[in-house]
Amino acid sequence: METLNHSYKTYKFNFWKDHFWVWALSLPFGLICWAIPFVLFFGLMNTKNSPGWFPIFGFIFLGIPCYLVGWIFVYSLMEGFYTKVTMTDSWVSIRLPWLIFPIIPVVKRIDLERIQRINLFAPYGSRAAVFLYYFEKNKERHFYLPRFEHNPAYIQIMLALKDRVEPSLIPSISSSDSESQGTLSAKEALIKAKRYPSPHPRFIDKALNELIVYSVLALFGIGGWITLSLPASNKIEAFIVGSSLAFVCFLLAVVFCSFLPGIGVIAFWFLGHPIIRAILWLFQVPDVNWDTPLVMNQFLARWNIPPVHSTLVEFFFWATLIISIEVSISNIVSRIWRRAYKKFLKSRGEKII
Repeated sequence: METLNHSYKTYKFNFWKDHFWVWALSLPFGLICWAIPFVLFFGLMNTKNSPGWFPIFGFIFLGIPCYLVGWIFVYSLMEGFYTKVTMTDSWVSIRLPWLIFPIIPVVKRIDLERIQRINLFAPYGSRAAVFLYYFEKNKERHFYLPRFEHNPAYIQIMLALKDRVEPSLIPSISSSDSESQGTLSAKEALIKAKRYPSPHPRFIDKALNELIVYSVLALFGIGGWITLSLPASNKIEAFIVGSSLAFVCFLLAVVFCSFLPGIGVIAFWFLGHPIIRAILWLFQVPDVNWDTPLVMNQFLARWNIPPVHSTLVEFFFWATLIISIEVSISNIVSRIWRRAYKKFLKSRGEKII
């Protein structure tokens, strides 16, 4: 197995192969979401004839969610630009975007002698990562490193580091056709590492997560657009009311489906309408009628689809139901893959985290 040497080795994400170009294309949308709280601040503070609690209400239910969505876009892009792992024979460091303000990079470093064990396939969001475990104040903590999947040299150096930290766990192979038994070569170990199952279904998990994000954004936007017809002091206030209702409906979808995937969707099918009517009653919002815009009607006419005439309750019911189905599928897929991954770790005799 290859060992670490005294020279510096640096590794980065591949902007194209690791698909960070997608975040670059969608960055304008993320910046808009990031700017919405500041627009709300100046807009709501200048509104007249509005209750004193309304600016805080707007920030909690619209400003904060939009800021977090924008932060995801900005951080994900900066992660592709900033992330750099530097390794020597005695320490490893990583440069990452700062969590609070991702435009600023930060550097973290750890000495290799502090590492007790390594997990090459630790779950990290929608992808796998490398966790270096160490003890601090009698508690086991982990040091995050990314898995640069498109850099075989990096995977190989991680395998060498694992063999160095956990020499007793070096895999060995034997064959009835061979007369000798020994450890895997670097090339064989690299091939075997590529066949290890990931704790997350990479493409499926990413696709479902992105579908949920865009569905929620559509829920916020369309919900706010429908409530523009409400009698309010200005359009900003009316839009915030609809977006706030959308936020509550999104929480409904998460509550119904996070703990009971599948069953929660069935329960919402029967209970959704009365629950949404109760929410509108609590917010003192009437069940307004709405029609699709003229441009959308022309678009639907190409497929012989008649214009949509509906109500606010119906929109929130069907939108929440669709998001509930997406969340349920995502949870079911994640549970299946996690169960398979735990069985894989158990079969190898490794500690299940």
